[in-house]
Amino acid sequence: MVHLSRPAGAQVILDGRLIGKTPMMIPDVPVGTHSIRLELTGFRRWETTEDVKAGSATRVAASLEQ
Repeated sequence: MVHLSRPAGAQVILDGRLIGKTPMMIPDVPVGTHSIRLELTGFRRWETTEDVKAGSATRVAASLEQ
């Protein structure tokens, strides 16, 4: 799973767990539906859910709003 944000440097929270900052690649995300949240001071929180399928890459990109 690849996470990108504009601007870069947003915290990535996957299934309620802080895992790093954008841009980042997360290997070995289990198949299934996952909640993703991006947070950056001074910007609105961004949230989505993504369905990860076996054998395919999932790309998550967000433009954060102030």
